[in-house]
Amino acid sequence: MATSCSAHRPRYGRLWRLPTVRLTGTVALAGAAVAVLAGRLAPPWAPLSAVALTAAVLAGLLRHHRARIAVEVRLVRALIESRPDCGDVHLPGLDAQVRATVRADGVTRIEAASWPDAVRGLGFAMGRDRGFHLDLMRRTASGRLAEVWGRTAVPVDEHYRRLGFARTARTAAQQLQAPERALLTAFADGVNAGLAHQPFESRFLSCRPRPWTVEDSVLIVLSTFHGLSWNEDDKRAEAVVRAALPADVAGFLLPGGGDLPEGLARFRGDAEDLVTVDRAVAGSNCWAAGGLLACDPHLPLTLPNLLYEVDLAWPGGILRGLAVPGLPAVLTGTNGHLAWGVTNLAADVLDLVPADRAEERVGRIRVRGGSPVESRTAWCGPLPVSPRPLLGERVAVRWSGYDPRACDLRLQRLAHARSVEEGIEVLQDAQGIALNVLLTDTGGRLAHLATGLLPRRPGEGHLTGAQRPRSVDPADAILVSANDSAFPDEPHRIGYDSDPGFRARRIRHLLTAGAGDLAGADGADAMRALQHDTAAELYEPYRRIAVRALSGRDESAAALLAAWDGTADPESRAFPVLVRLRAVLARRVLSPFLTACRELDPEFRYAFRCVDRPLLAVLRSDDASVLPPGLVEECVAEALGATGEDALPRWGDLNRVGLDHPLGALVPWAAPLLGVPATPQPGALHTVRTCVPGFAAAGRAVLSPHGEASFDLPGGQSGHPLSVHFDDRHARWSHPGTAARPRGTACTFVLRPGVPDATEVPQAHGVPEEFGERN
Repeated sequence: MATSCSAHRPRYGRLWRLPTVRLTGTVALAGAAVAVLAGRLAPPWAPLSAVALTAAVLAGLLRHHRARIAVEVRLVRALIESRPDCGDVHLPGLDAQVRATVRADGVTRIEAASWPDAVRGLGFAMGRDRGFHLDLMRRTASGRLAEVWGRTAVPVDEHYRRLGFARTARTAAQQLQAPERALLTAFADGVNAGLAHQPFESRFLSCRPRPWTVEDSVLIVLSTFHGLSWNEDDKRAEAVVRAALPADVAGFLLPGGGDLPEGLARFRGDAEDLVTVDRAVAGSNCWAAGGLLACDPHLPLTLPNLLYEVDLAWPGGILRGLAVPGLPAVLTGTNGHLAWGVTNLAADVLDLVPADRAEERVGRIRVRGGSPVESRTAWCGPLPVSPRPLLGERVAVRWSGYDPRACDLRLQRLAHARSVEEGIEVLQDAQGIALNVLLTDTGGRLAHLATGLLPRRPGEGHLTGAQRPRSVDPADAILVSANDSAFPDEPHRIGYDSDPGFRARRIRHLLTAGAGDLAGADGADAMRALQHDTAAELYEPYRRIAVRALSGRDESAAALLAAWDGTADPESRAFPVLVRLRAVLARRVLSPFLTACRELDPEFRYAFRCVDRPLLAVLRSDDASVLPPGLVEECVAEALGATGEDALPRWGDLNRVGLDHPLGALVPWAAPLLGVPATPQPGALHTVRTCVPGFAAAGRAVLSPHGEASFDLPGGQSGHPLSVHFDDRHARWSHPGTAARPRGTACTFVLRPGVPDATEVPQAHGVPEEFGERN
């Protein structure tokens, strides 16, 4: 029986954010106020006239906006009909009843009699809270988004059809080992029970999600790996640089390069726009010290959030952490014995190889409201052939994700490891996604391992678990991973264009300086404070360059930059200048040396994260033929612009961060209801507190191996805009001084073994007739 509770009580007041509701409501309230005032001060007929006028205005508004109003009404109906409740549910496959308690923060705690039943309960909660999110991720990765999104999604579908993830997922799912297949089967049972409560987005779009399968979870693994490691553009750029320039010059400019080569000036041309800086790359900070572990994955920002909080308990076990929706594997978590966290290894797992032969395949993309679109893909054996030639030749993409072992999901076995030693055994036997994994246990042991299906470079094949690098129980009892090159390149090279390491060095410095604070009762608070550190040491060399260039020319601007406090503070006027200066210098100083690359490839772009190494080497050169006199001064003037100091923007004016719902692309007028408005935020791409528009920490976790855990998320646990848990966690994520939500229970319900009735079972549906041609 469904019951009402604070967790699921709809916030109908949010509907006021819809334009028609707000406009008609404002007119009606104004008309009522005028009528009341007229009744007191004007002749008896005046109130009736005011009411009539208000009615006429409303009628005109409704007639003028009737097309949008019809869509708004549909959206409101979908929101109201899909409002969540708190009733008991039948879930096929359960061996015993499962108790589900919705906490005051919206997280559903699952208490089950066994691990498989706990996973089924997690699947139910995730399907209920994030049903559309799961379906959207699945459709995107398989190239089937246009079926519900329409013609605007056809380019996305064409891209993912060329990648062939759907076929790869089918193969990988067939090769899963028994524990992982059982895990994903139990999870799918739960998701499908949760999907019976059709998400509001699916109701609005009139397209019910089809049942979830084991294959779908494997598809999410592939999509996640793709987001972490697909660097085809960088590999193309490297090939062009090596073809266009001598080996010493190419080596200087490329990742892992060397010193400033002699004769560099010979290659200086006239290009000025070939270098891009500050491309957001999926990553994380993670560190372990003082018996605690902290981790904050950096991912694109969206609503619902890209991570989902997990809280499971079964006899002899608990599991708390953060998982990717669609997967029952906790990436960052604790089980009461062991805590673990992951970061992007930035591994070298992709190569462009000659496509000696290519087989063309033709398919159809179904398009909502339109005719099917023909899709053509080319394959060289199991590898996709890129539609873009490289240096005049067709190339195929050899990526570790196309090997079924990359989707083995054995990382999930950490949920049952009871020590660092057992965790190492799990990871040594696993392949999977290329990640850094940090471990700490209740005995105080520490380990950092490079994991995943890693190509042997140099050599053939892949590294075995024993060959992958690791660090166990370091002497300083501190582990730090922030997508930097934490392991040596000998005997095997692991990474490719890793993070320059400023975040990692800053974290280690603060941990070393504050080791005593971490060991005390306030250790978790100290960890959380470190996650919000905004020191921007990357920009210090550029500050010195700018101050030197401005001295004697613009003393006011020189003083502003000299007084910069070294942080990405929202109130800073100096920091935006330095951010822009770095970009201008990279574009105007390095681009000329890449002119030959543009001649080989008109689409060439240099976007490597190692850009600061060659850039600063040139800027520190005394050779006027390498760095023409006056160029630096021109770049500084360009970064400052033609405005005075008082007119310079504050960093917070530029670094405004909010959250958008994907449905906002179809109904932009509903963005105030479906999203979180942008506000000024501290931090930048190269600070510990990574936070820029559209990209930031998708979750901040502080964990103890004993089982204690706290999480700050940019969005709430629920995917329903009328739920109090849709955006309730944003304030604390955005402003760390915000008080945590009170502990407690919002509601409790029971998942019961048994078969649900027909209304509870998700059915596979195509595109409804009322929305266009069935394809």
